[in-house]
Order: sequence, then structure tokens, then C-alpha cells
Amino acid sequence: MVRRSWAGTGWILLLALLSPAWAGQDPAMELVLLGTGYPYPSADRAGPSCAVVVGGVAFIVDAGRGIGMRIAAAGIPWSAIRSVFITHLHSDHIDGLPDLFHSCWQFGGGRPFELYGPEGIRGVAEGILKFYEADIRIRRDLTEKLPAEGAEIDARAIGEGVVYSAPDRVRVTAFAVNHRPVEPAFGYRFDAGGRSIVITGDTRPDPNLDRFARGADILVHEAYVNGDTASRQDGSHSWTIYDYHSSAAEAGAAARKANVKILVLTHLIPGNAPEKYFLDEAKRNFSGRVIVGRDLLRIPVPDSADSPAVQ
Repeated sequence: MVRRSWAGTGWILLLALLSPAWAGQDPAMELVLLGTGYPYPSADRAGPSCAVVVGGVAFIVDAGRGIGMRIAAAGIPWSAIRSVFITHLHSDHIDGLPDLFHSCWQFGGGRPFELYGPEGIRGVAEGILKFYEADIRIRRDLTEKLPAEGAEIDARAIGEGVVYSAPDRVRVTAFAVNHRPVEPAFGYRFDAGGRSIVITGDTRPDPNLDRFARGADILVHEAYVNGDTASRQDGSHSWTIYDYHSSAAEAGAAARKANVKILVLTHLIPGNAPEKYFLDEAKRNFSGRVIVGRDLLRIPVPDSADSPAVQ
């Protein structure tokens, strides 16, 4: 069953966070890069996805190819996953969503799968449930007798604004980004305990991104290098993926404009380009710390993010 909800401007969802055993009383905030690749399959880079972990509770942003394997490798318990936030409905950002839903149900407990995303997310949820229809009946009614509620998806279509808020714990704000012609597309800002992480999703340079990312501890931004945007003689050019993505240099400029502390590059195009290419381009426009993402990289956000440990 798909539960239908709306989350957008003016709607603050007051949700009580669960406290999984591994969380303890630690209110720390950490970024875990689960997948740093792009649509072309790679043995080294899973599809776009990351986790924001606050006090041991995991919030997943995007669910690219291979996310289930990366969550297992990162040691994030399935029971610790609280909510999933999708930036837009391109295949590379949702390829792993069915596996994520099913693993959270089979191995994580009996809560409905909490899913946020742009208009159309309910249709995605309905498709997942139809895909697993026979399996759900077997595991719920005949064999493992898994909790029925865990086989439900609480799909929430979002607009710009606060979409998730747990008092004194974490607030998640969605903001529109420029990924045209893909509309709507969102980025997300996570605020908790005076710390902040902003995840852009796919975007061109956008003043709205600069505004919502302002002052963040960590900005997670997509990046390409060596993009071909050369014009034809008549002033036009054939469409390429670079027309609705950002270069590493543009990511650096966004980090500078927003005055963030750390820039993390992900969704790397091409995935096999030397990290130095991304680093050099970003540093042309940003004098702060730049980290070129790798799958399973963990970046804690300390009280002061000036010198974070990177594992």
C-alpha cells in the first residue's frame, strides 16, 4: 500500500526519531558517500547516493545503482534508516530504490518506508509495490510473516521548504535547483545541532542553490570535467549531458558564493577521470577544502568543520 502525504512550504512534519542501538546518545553528524558515479555502470563507483547520519539515525539522499551493497559495506544497520529523500526522478538516482525499500522491510523492522521526492514519487512507489507484489504476499503471509506495515511506502510529494523536522534533532529543507528540462528537481539541506550539510542533486549554477547553501559546513555538489559545450558555427550546439550539470569549476564557484567550509564533489563525470582534474578545477574558484568523493568515504562534521577527519 502507498500512503499518500504532501510535504511542502508551510508544512512541518514533527516526527519522533527512533533510537537504534548503535546510536547511543551521540548527536554527531556525519556524511557517508554511498555512490559517487553517474549513469554509466562502474565497478568502482555506485550510482548517486549518500547518507546523512545524525546521532546514529541515517537519512538517505538518492538511491542509485548498488546502494544496498554500499549500505552494507558502510556498516549502516537497516534499522537505522529513517527516511529517504529523492532529488529527481532520473533513473540513475532511483535505480537502487526497490532494493532499498525491500531490504529495509526484510532486515530493518516493521515501519512503513518513508519516502520524499518530487511530484511523481507516488507513481514510483506504486510501481515498486507492484514489482514486489508476489514476493510481499509470500514473505508477509506465508513464510517469514514479516510485518505488514513494513511493506507499505509512505510516499510524500514535496515542494520547496521544510519537509522534515524532529524537534531539537534534525531539520530537512528542500529547495529547487536548475536541472531543466527535468522539473521539478530539488536539493536538500540538513541542519542539526548547529551543523549543516547541503546536497545539491543534479543542477546547473543557480542562485537559489547559493541561497540555501549559505554558510553550510559541507556542500555536496555534482561535478564534471572536460565537458564539450563548443558551439556550432550558427551559434547553436547539440545537446549533451553537460547542458544540465555543473563543472567542477562551477561547483567551486558555488561553494565560494555560499561561503561553505568544505566542498565535496560527487556524481563525477567521467567517473574514471583522475581526481586531480576535479580538484584543480574546483580550486580555481574556491580556496576552502575540496574533497573529491569516493564510494564509502565518511566525513564527520565536528563542532568546528575547519579540520574534519576523513575516513
